[in-house]
Amino acid sequence: MFTLAARLRHAFAELESTTSTLCQFLAEATPFARCYTLPPVPLGQEHEPVARIPVSPLRDEDALHAALAAYRRWHLQPDCSAKASFRLPGLLLLPAALGDDTTALVDEVNRLKQAFRALVQEAEGRDQKFALVHDTLPGLVTLQVYRQLVLLPRPASRLGFTWANKQIIQKLDKEQLVRQLTESRQKPPPLVDALTWLQCVDREIYDVKRLPPGVELRLRRPVKTHPMVNVRWCEEIKPRQQQVKAHLPLILCQDEPPAVTPLGDYPPANHRKRREASIKDEPLIPRLHIYPYRP
Repeated sequence: MFTLAARLRHAFAELESTTSTLCQFLAEATPFARCYTLPPVPLGQEHEPVARIPVSPLRDEDALHAALAAYRRWHLQPDCSAKASFRLPGLLLLPAALGDDTTALVDEVNRLKQAFRALVQEAEGRDQKFALVHDTLPGLVTLQVYRQLVLLPRPASRLGFTWANKQIIQKLDKEQLVRQLTESRQKPPPLVDALTWLQCVDREIYDVKRLPPGVELRLRRPVKTHPMVNVRWCEEIKPRQQQVKAHLPLILCQDEPPAVTPLGDYPPANHRKRREASIKDEPLIPRLHIYPYRP
């Protein structure tokens, strides 16, 4: 029987081969390409506040070459942070007649990505997963391997590239949170002493239980600034517009190019000020971004 590491190496080799086949197909079939290159995040600066992101637009052959390299960029680059994953917003446009062939290749690449991820998940704990991947395939950035390629399912009339810089706010149930914290007592994170972890979680459970009646809980987790694209469909369907993450160039199969609003520098010149957040208290559990909330 093959070891898990051997199966992982085989799965990655299959993914590399199939992705190369897709890239060769795209190189021969793509008449229209646009990409927007972003500066790399230097090592050690992944948690620094984002003040400005300059964007460099690419067109046609330069954009196509950048897109094909991005689909196969799975390894850590020198002097770049492993915690800030590589992104290349953009699009590749293929003729509508190639829709079936393109779909088959993209689906196969995405299937192999899912199969690779499933093998990694067979390792029991987080430390074991990390060791499995980085001992077997040194320098691999798993998030960049896992990312699914996006082939739009229908013709689009407009693609509007933009920046997302929001917070996730979600209502939490107190009893469910206490159960989750209780279950986590026996699962200390790597490099954390078990007794220290127990004391930390027990304090968090106590803080949740002593909240007065009428106080609710909210998860307010910041989301890193990242590129998005607003897709407006040609067809009269609802919803007519959809927002898609623009981590890698989108693939479209249609004869008429969509109107494209290019990605500009961050922050945009016409950046609107957001309303002040209604959750103003100090966090109840800082490590989980959990806040008390009084309706």
